[in-house]
Amino acid sequence: MDDFKKKMRRRQLLLVAALLLACCLILLSRHYDKISSESEFLYGFVSGFQVGIIIAIFGFLVYFLIRNALAMKSPERLKKLYISETDERKLMIMQKSGSVGMNIVMYGLAVGTAVAGNFNDTVFFTLLGACLFVKLVGGLMKLFYRWKY
Repeated sequence: MDDFKKKMRRRQLLLVAALLLACCLILLSRHYDKISSESEFLYGFVSGFQVGIIIAIFGFLVYFLIRNALAMKSPERLKKLYISETDERKLMIMQKSGSVGMNIVMYGLAVGTAVAGNFNDTVFFTLLGACLFVKLVGGLMKLFYRWKY
């Protein structure tokens, strides 16, 4: 269990660093003006998407930071979290559905979508569609393997 506590401490440090980065991105997004805009609606949509992605990431980081901090203080919660992370059925479902690879691709597409919104609206919507498709396929794969196993 001590190894898991060390792992949780490292995770906490990474979460705090990512939280600070998200705060910086929120502040920068308010001061950055789009390079070219074909219409005011597209500018507003792309800008809203970018801020929404950053705020969602911020929210998830805060949630995981609080969850891990509470688990570090309570041995019962820490044990529950350890059991949840080492659950063999859950790990097998993640392996079968390609969850890790799908998540990496999806996060890469999401970041690419947010960045592309500053330069070209067509690329933005194409990457947004690809991101939604990858998330849909990943979710369906998880549901299928949860039902199957």
